[in-house]
Amino acid sequence: MENDENKMNQFTDISEGITEIPPDSVTDETSDILQSENPEDFSDRNEEINPEPEKKKITAKTLIKNISEFFSGIGIPDMFIIRFIGVFFLFSGTNISEMNKSKINSVTQWKEFIGEASFLKTVISMASAFLLLTLIYRFMPKKFRIIDQSVAIASILYFDIVLLWRGNDVYLSIGVMLVSVVFIYYAVSKLRTKNVYNRIPWWIYGILVLASAVLVTSFVALTSVCRHKNFGSSTHDFGLFVQMYHYLSTDLTAVTTCERDKFLSHFYIHASYIFYALVPVYKLFPKGETLLISQAILAMGGVIPMFLIAKRHNMKGLALMFMGIAYVFCTGLIGPCYYDFHENCFLPTLLMWLLWAVDGKKYVAFYIFSILVCIVKEDAPLYVVCIGMYMFFENKKNIGRINGIIMAVIAGGYMMFITNWLTENGDGQMMTSTRFGFLMIDPNGGLKEVIKNTFADPAYFFSLLVKEHTIKFFIQMMLPLLFLPFFTRKLNRYLLMIPFIIMNLVVGSGYGYAADVGYQYVFGPSCLLLYMCVINLEDMGQARRQEIPILLGSAAIIMTMGTMSHYISYYENYLNTKEYNTSLEEMLDRIPQDAAVACDTWLVPHIANRDEVYLLDNNDYNASENKIVDPERYDFFVIPVGTELYNNIQPLFEELGITLYDKIDGRIEIYESPLYDIYKTENAE
Repeated sequence: MENDENKMNQFTDISEGITEIPPDSVTDETSDILQSENPEDFSDRNEEINPEPEKKKITAKTLIKNISEFFSGIGIPDMFIIRFIGVFFLFSGTNISEMNKSKINSVTQWKEFIGEASFLKTVISMASAFLLLTLIYRFMPKKFRIIDQSVAIASILYFDIVLLWRGNDVYLSIGVMLVSVVFIYYAVSKLRTKNVYNRIPWWIYGILVLASAVLVTSFVALTSVCRHKNFGSSTHDFGLFVQMYHYLSTDLTAVTTCERDKFLSHFYIHASYIFYALVPVYKLFPKGETLLISQAILAMGGVIPMFLIAKRHNMKGLALMFMGIAYVFCTGLIGPCYYDFHENCFLPTLLMWLLWAVDGKKYVAFYIFSILVCIVKEDAPLYVVCIGMYMFFENKKNIGRINGIIMAVIAGGYMMFITNWLTENGDGQMMTSTRFGFLMIDPNGGLKEVIKNTFADPAYFFSLLVKEHTIKFFIQMMLPLLFLPFFTRKLNRYLLMIPFIIMNLVVGSGYGYAADVGYQYVFGPSCLLLYMCVINLEDMGQARRQEIPILLGSAAIIMTMGTMSHYISYYENYLNTKEYNTSLEEMLDRIPQDAAVACDTWLVPHIANRDEVYLLDNNDYNASENKIVDPERYDFFVIPVGTELYNNIQPLFEELGITLYDKIDGRIEIYESPLYDIYKTENAE
């Protein structure tokens, strides 16, 4: 208790000492404040005693830094150009699309285009879109800031598509492609990271590529079928294949009568035994349209192995997708589909799977697809020879080299054997002289003569590579590939370019069809060139491997839109003439199935599903004697009205007792021979 009292006394003494102010310590100033009745006096005095810290001064340097941070946050100046490119091409393409509705062409009618387009509206729209992209960029997480680059690439392609759609102008397409690829490359270079795209599973990109392949296949199938429906296909080279499949699906022989104007197996002209692969399909759907649809599917069928090859070579994300798109939109695979039907259409699917097997060292598949390629045509073994030699030099392991050289020898031997067989037993000599006649002294020498002369005078052979039309073809083929097949120091890879050099450039110098993307001779070489792009890209490092495929795919889209999109007119023409086409088809169907028919070349494909159909042309009229050559072998004549041949032979029908069977006034007339009634009577008995 004493302790507590002592503590209390101490506390009292201390508190009294604090509150008690000595008289001499109170100054006049202090006294005035204490006696003041105005609280503000205390406040002012308190501020003087405890002043607030000074506010930070805003300097010019700080202001500039803040402004810089603000603009950096909205992507300026870093994204300014790419954002402007995006909105510029977007609304420029929109203007072209709007003017197209009014049939005003932005290139050929540029003055009218400028007069009709609203400049102020375009500027306001561009400014609004620019602001919108700026806001999106500002609030988007940094790792996802790819909107400007994506919009720029999409806008450039959109502009190109609406500009080139249905144009069919090779030179405009080349010019637009060159400029666009530069802008697209700039947009791609602005992608700070491609991880955003690479995080998407590869199979998603596979589905997108497959979807684009389905769309292109559908477009090609539809328009090529409409071309046929519009009577745009002819005996050579469609009617003969329709009749050939008629026989193949009936008795497995490849007989035609319209190909050489006599009963002859097509296999005596070309060693295309791969045709048997489509027999089950044609048996189910025995129409010419089946072949055209199958051709479109086979042309695009190589996209799956192409995608797998690109994936194996470490392409990811957009690069993987655009490499697949480069295949899908390759003009060398689309263009030939519009020249009727040919065995070469099997090459894209077979060659790409063969290259997939080579690339992955799948040797069983390598032999299977090598054999299938060899039976596509007598010259197709050249692909296998070149691929086998490439394998020999490319592989470091003996097993790869041995398999490559074995298949090269087998394919080379088969090629020599089959070409000699066709020369001696079939019509191979005519085909060889047509393709390689300018390399032959002895017209009957065959392929051996061509090889001998090439080695004897290589200077002449090299001179054939450079002709005016082959240079144009070379550019049209190589430019969309950005000349990547040449970007390698490994000379053995150029073995894969030999088919392109021989079959297209050399043969094309004298046989123009071979140096034209619209004919079947580019199916195979296009596949090898695309494969060369993939393997050459792998040597360029990760950055180039991820950027250049985007340019390849974009270039392919641009070139195809500029040179192939006009084929949509086949569909439009079919809709406009559907009634007439249907009536003509029905009239042709009324010709008895067992009759031997002589027919105009544009009508043969529509009645070729029969045992006997022949091409009716000027060879059937002897002008010097004014008579029809061998009219007895035909039961029916189908001929367009008003042609020179019609004017020559129609007056002779009455003399021969050939009577009018059916007609479409002013268009087509069908005449029946009196011998057909005798033939029917004899068969009835």
